[in-house]
Amino acid sequence: MGLLLQSTTIASRLWLFFSQTSILEQVILVFALPLLWYLASSARSFINHEGQNVPVVGKGAAIVLPIWRARLRYISTGVDMIHQGYRKYTDTIFQIPTVNQNLLVLPTKYVNELKSLPETTLSSSQAVADYFLGSYTTLQIHLFGHIVWDVTRGQLTQNLGNHVGPLVDESEYGFAQELPACEDWTAVTVHSTFLQIVGRTSARIFVGKELGRNALWLETSIDFARCIFLGSGMLKVTPAVIRPIVAPFSPYMWRIRRHHRNARKLLIPEILRRREQAAATADWKAKKPNDMIQWLEDASEGADAKPERIVDRQLGMSFAAIHTTTNHLANVIYDLAARWNEYGPELRAEVEEVLMETDGQWKKTTLTKLSKMDSFMKESQRLNPPSALSFNRKLQTSYTIPSSSPPYTLAKDSYIAVAAGPISSSESVYESPAMFDGFRFHRMRTASGGSAQSHQFVTTGLESMTFGHGRFACPGRFFASNESKIILALLLLKYDVRFEDAEKGGPIEKDAETTRPKNLIFADACFPNPKVQVLFKRRVT
Repeated sequence: MGLLLQSTTIASRLWLFFSQTSILEQVILVFALPLLWYLASSARSFINHEGQNVPVVGKGAAIVLPIWRARLRYISTGVDMIHQGYRKYTDTIFQIPTVNQNLLVLPTKYVNELKSLPETTLSSSQAVADYFLGSYTTLQIHLFGHIVWDVTRGQLTQNLGNHVGPLVDESEYGFAQELPACEDWTAVTVHSTFLQIVGRTSARIFVGKELGRNALWLETSIDFARCIFLGSGMLKVTPAVIRPIVAPFSPYMWRIRRHHRNARKLLIPEILRRREQAAATADWKAKKPNDMIQWLEDASEGADAKPERIVDRQLGMSFAAIHTTTNHLANVIYDLAARWNEYGPELRAEVEEVLMETDGQWKKTTLTKLSKMDSFMKESQRLNPPSALSFNRKLQTSYTIPSSSPPYTLAKDSYIAVAAGPISSSESVYESPAMFDGFRFHRMRTASGGSAQSHQFVTTGLESMTFGHGRFACPGRFFASNESKIILALLLLKYDVRFEDAEKGGPIEKDAETTRPKNLIFADACFPNPKVQVLFKRRVT
């Protein structure tokens, strides 16, 4: 009773205060108090962690709100802050004040003992969900949990050979649909054009040929990921205590919900149709479609087998696959256009030579033999990684690193990562690391005896961690590699590419590092500039 009377008294006083203040003063109060609480709690979390002797990068010499100001700087200079931390604390743990998390960056010496820990200890899925604010963006753990990981590692990777033909067919179709005639040098906005092509080729394997060419599905699968990236970015710079107020008014959240509805409208009838066919067909196992929808259906049991959950996982696959591959391809094309004379003819000759060995037939081995292209892709990724961080995990329980001295305990609910970007550009790892050397890894592979696993685009290790490393390294990298190689091979066979000479018009004939456009930075992420145009000219054969 006393608590009820106290609450009533507080409520009456609040009503009296608000009744005597202007609307502007009320708005300021409603937003200012949560903001002050956010700043205070943010600073306190770092002060507590500094007590464990973990240095914090990015605070500078600021006296007023140093951690909060570091968080704001991280938005535009996060990559530089991570490089700064790596240079200063290469072999020790340091902390970065990210936009919405307290992140511990670990040296690679701890990776081998952490890489095989179960999700119940270190969760990559939960780290991704939290990074993209899944409770708001719907990118929660079930969209890419163990079922998606198992299917990607299993059926998708095991069927890479079976899907080379369909990927080539859909890429050819995508080129015809998305690229202009290019009889003469024609400006093409690379990112938006190849986003559509990658969306089409991915959809062919994910949902089948008919649905994969459905305009609504293409829009849904492509824009779903865009809205999550942009929507989570907007919310990250919003204090956590007022996100529940801001999020419902975000147009990105509206579009995400719409994409869920459209995906269910398109895919649930197909899932139910297949279930009816399975029940009525004695040899369904031999006749069933060989695509992601069917693999997810086969792998789902109990509550996970609800059609809505399968659709959600399919959206999660599209989120993971389409934009990451497009960004990588855009970077590769920019690097190729800037250095066409040096690399274009030789890469093209490699594709033609490999296809001649199989009488023009595309096979899995065709892609495996494209060693120079594989090297060019890996070098482009080395200098243009999607993030300066990798091996992102969230602690599900406290864990003491066995080899740390003195013993260091990673607290439950803390976030960890490795500075993969700085590692890939370190002089201790690569010779002349700032220089683009398209055949660097081809030579390294040849020098190592041509081992099928050494220095490949998909290879992970302590010196190559863009895809992560260990048990939870990106399981879709093998599919992404094949898809990228097919699209690049078709580009090389069909087109010459160059950047435009702004003064003279037409293509720049002389290779130059300076023609390669700079990437865009948001926090730790690195994106190819989506507005950049490259000149394409159809090859005369």
